[in-house]
Amino acid sequence: MPPFRGSVLFLIICYLSSALALSHQNPTRSKLVLHEKRDAPPHGWTKRSRAHPAARLPLRIGLTQSNLHLAEEYMLDVSDPRSPNFGKHWTAERVANTFAPSREAVEGVVEWLVQSGIGPERHAFSPADIVLLVEGRNWILFNATVSEAESLFSTEYHYYEHRDKSRGYRIGCDEYHVPEKLRRHIDFAMPTIHLEGLRPVPNALVRRGAVRPPVEGLTGLGNCYELITIECLRALYHFGAGNTSAPGNQLGIPAWGSYLQPDDLALYFRNYTTQPIPNGTFPEFISVDGGLRWNSSLQIGREAGLDVQTAYSIIYPQGVRYYQVGDIDVGITGSFNTFLDALDGSYCTYLGGDAPYLDPVYPNPSPGGYSGPLQCGGAPGSNVLSFSYLQIEAALPASFQIRQCNEYMKLGLQGVSVLFASGDSGVANRYSSQSNNTCLTPRDVGDFIDSDGPRFSPSFPSNCPWVTTVGGTYLKSHNLSHGEIAVALPYAPNPKLDYYSGGGFSNVFPRASYQDSAVSSYLANFPPPYPSPDIYNSAGRAYPDISAMALNISVVIKGRVQVAGGTSASTPIVASIITLLNEARIAKGKGPIGFLNPTLYAHPEAFTDVTEGGNPGCGTAGFSAEKGWDPVTGLGTPNYPKLEEVFLALP
Repeated sequence: MPPFRGSVLFLIICYLSSALALSHQNPTRSKLVLHEKRDAPPHGWTKRSRAHPAARLPLRIGLTQSNLHLAEEYMLDVSDPRSPNFGKHWTAERVANTFAPSREAVEGVVEWLVQSGIGPERHAFSPADIVLLVEGRNWILFNATVSEAESLFSTEYHYYEHRDKSRGYRIGCDEYHVPEKLRRHIDFAMPTIHLEGLRPVPNALVRRGAVRPPVEGLTGLGNCYELITIECLRALYHFGAGNTSAPGNQLGIPAWGSYLQPDDLALYFRNYTTQPIPNGTFPEFISVDGGLRWNSSLQIGREAGLDVQTAYSIIYPQGVRYYQVGDIDVGITGSFNTFLDALDGSYCTYLGGDAPYLDPVYPNPSPGGYSGPLQCGGAPGSNVLSFSYLQIEAALPASFQIRQCNEYMKLGLQGVSVLFASGDSGVANRYSSQSNNTCLTPRDVGDFIDSDGPRFSPSFPSNCPWVTTVGGTYLKSHNLSHGEIAVALPYAPNPKLDYYSGGGFSNVFPRASYQDSAVSSYLANFPPPYPSPDIYNSAGRAYPDISAMALNISVVIKGRVQVAGGTSASTPIVASIITLLNEARIAKGKGPIGFLNPTLYAHPEAFTDVTEGGNPGCGTAGFSAEKGWDPVTGLGTPNYPKLEEVFLALP
């Protein structure tokens, strides 16, 4: 901490005391204005009765961070290949100091609370002490009754019931107000319009039961159409076996409620990769908030098996950092917040983006729950993070998505490449693992559209401009030289899970500057046959950015090889290739690549263009794969030698 810590604490205490005194002299609050309003009924929730006025709420006010209007400038400065500062990534301390809320924001919100009868003795700024707020923390917390919250925000709270009765009730409101002079200092308050505690939905589609044709024993390049092995991937994307393991360059793979079985990993190594990998090889296990190692009482995770088996085989002898996020209740609720907490203490619960009714609470009071505190920082980071989980853009408030997306921006500034799957439902979405036909209607998006028909449903965080989003492809034929098409599969075990590469345009984030030329070219030369913005938002952040193989990928589950699909497969494949590129850069004395997209879009020649196929959904043919970038396969599939040439030429 800085040497002026004691004086700052004294000043803040004096300020709070004077503000409290002022509240007795002038209790009149400034004019309240609408801050956030739900445009449509909450997805999956039904409003019931008014909340009891004495019910207690853990209220959190997120303070607007400083300098976010310069985020793109900062990011491009270190990631644009034309920038003289390419690769000069920031320290975590510089990131925290640059985006810390202003003193004006802190003092203004504190004064409003005090004048509203919520005295300083009820405020909590951090688990440690008040000084941390002034030094860059982002939230003010306090407990209040429903009656107090309704008065504070000039709103009405109700109970909301989810259509899945097991998820119980939430307390929330349809809109809320804040003082006009403070609106620019407040991102959002919780609990208010945000009800959804969506668990990150895995995207691995594993064909269970009888598999036709049988895939046991299929190896070699002649069988890639039936079963994609590591040998097939090396032939397709022209990368060799790894031969280095730079310290700190392990590939990071987080998992939620999906568990990796060691025997399956060993069997995969023996049978489906040509590079010898010693017995007993296993990822570095990182437990976040009580995350468990696999044991016989836990279900083997198809998602974890697919991600780790594929990635580890590509990058070995480099290792994998396998983050098991959350304890026994992770399947009930939770978002990506707890993982971000573990990486960055400045984002942590009570300082970051969590809320107890949306994210798991630790210590967990449930029987058998994790009894330790929520992890705030301390987890080892990775230069590349591969996420095979998604949520639905329309089910989450824009303010929530923007705040979390900014955290991926901060990781990029520090040299981290963050990759997310694009989804497996074409231009539709999956609200659960049972259906991929979730589309938007006027009921979902309010007055934003005029059409009475369905609207395409983007995914989050695939829509975030600071991540690299990966779509899916498959082979045209048994002959590898014939190339790839956009993946498409009527999913036989469950007809509701037809599988098409996710892609489209965000309704929350605008188009990123680094992709403007490529996306504009697509829209001009291959205009989609749908009105914008009625059916899709052509001005939104467009995705995916790139693609890779995503069908009939080999995976061993419970001792049996099966075929898997999904952008859950293509994402760790691309993340592994980026890890190999980082290995090559580190061997030359250079740093990790960091945020990828400006360089990727500047060098489309480093990809094999995919020009066939589409991503149907919402009763339409979706978008089509075309020459150049498209919202089905992005820029195309990686060509490792060309990418290596590009990235080794950079500083």
